[in-house]
Amino acid sequence: MSRTRNDILISAFLVLLLVWVVWEARSWPFRTRLFPWAIGFPVLALAMIQFGLACWKAIRERCYVDAVHTHGEPVEQADAGRSGHQARLEVPTGEEAGVGLDPKLERQRTISISAWTLAFALGFWLFGFKVGSLLLSLGFLRLQAHESWKMSVFYGLGIYLFFLVAFELALGAPLPPGVIATSLGLQSFDWYLVNPILNIILGR
Repeated sequence: MSRTRNDILISAFLVLLLVWVVWEARSWPFRTRLFPWAIGFPVLALAMIQFGLACWKAIRERCYVDAVHTHGEPVEQADAGRSGHQARLEVPTGEEAGVGLDPKLERQRTISISAWTLAFALGFWLFGFKVGSLLLSLGFLRLQAHESWKMSVFYGLGIYLFFLVAFELALGAPLPPGVIATSLGLQSFDWYLVNPILNIILGR
C-alpha cells in the first residue's frame, strides 16, 4: 500500500499545482497565457487520470485485504479467483520486484506518454478544453490504460465536469471552445447540450 499511497499523494500534489498554474494564468494576455495553458491543461488531465486510477487501486487493495481478513480466504485462493484484469493490475512491476526495466520497454513508455501529451494538447486546441478533455481522457483510459468502457466514460465525464464546474461556473473563467468551433462561428460543441440543462438547474 505504501507505493499506492505515494502515487496518490504525488498525483494530488501535481493536480493542485497545475490547477494553481492555469488559474494564475487566466488574467494574463492571450499570448502570454497560451504556453502555460497549452502545457498545463493536457498535463492536468493526465494527472487527474493518474490520481483517479491510484485512488481506485487503493480502494480495491483495501477491499481485498478486508475480505481476506474477514473470511480467512488464503491469498493464493483469492488470486486464483480474481479476474485476469485484476490480477494483471496487482502483479509486481519491474521496480517493485527489484528488477530494472527493460530499456526497450522504458523507451516505449516514454514515447507513449509523450505521444499522449501531444494528443491532449492537439485535442484541446481543436475541440476546446472541456470537450477535448472528455474525448482524450476516454481514449487514453480505454486504449492505453485498457480500462472498461464504464470506467473510461466515468473518468472522462468527471474531468469534463471538473473543467465546467471549477473554471466556468465557480471561477467565471470561460474556456476557449477550440479552433474548430471558432472557425465555424459556433460556441463550444458541448454548449448546445449543456447550456439548456444549466439554465433549468440554475433557473436562468
